[in-house]
Amino acid sequence: MPAGAGAARVDAWWASVLAGDVSEPHPVYGGLRAHIEAGRLRLSGELDSENERDELVHEARERIGRGIDGLDLSRLTVAGKKERPGILHQTLMSAFPSLAASEFGRAFVLKHSRVPPLHAEVVDSVHADRLAAVLPEEFIRDAGKALDKGGALLIVRVDETAAFRMRELLEEETRSDWTIAVPPQLYQRGRQG
Repeated sequence: MPAGAGAARVDAWWASVLAGDVSEPHPVYGGLRAHIEAGRLRLSGELDSENERDELVHEARERIGRGIDGLDLSRLTVAGKKERPGILHQTLMSAFPSLAASEFGRAFVLKHSRVPPLHAEVVDSVHADRLAAVLPEEFIRDAGKALDKGGALLIVRVDETAAFRMRELLEEETRSDWTIAVPPQLYQRGRQG
């Protein structure tokens, strides 16, 4: 378990799960799902390593007898590492109905993403000229249409190995109107940000 403020956030998450609030993602492991039925806690989702799984199982076992009677870990998996980070990056563009909703999405992603984005920027119609700097040309028209409707965009660039989880976070947790993934691109030599 993380120390200090991180441990307090983990404890608060577990307290809310045991109280029946399973809407927030785990503060360290992200988009896990927790469900309690008949005193049994079911955890589901994918973790990056066996160490993360072991730590999460340890956290859950500490709560047996304090709101749960048993665990179901059959849907808790560990991701197979096939990709190497640092080769490709991917840009994700999410549309939101307003600037405030887009800013909320950005803050949420920065707070809850297990892998920090390389770049996260909110673009509204006032700053539409920024689109050319953050998106490939073939995506600018779609972005402009969203801005013309009065919405705002959150444009996030991440290492390609984290793109699936980031897209899942954007689509499921921030309630964006839609999310588009730009094809992955090679990092520029000598620069990863």
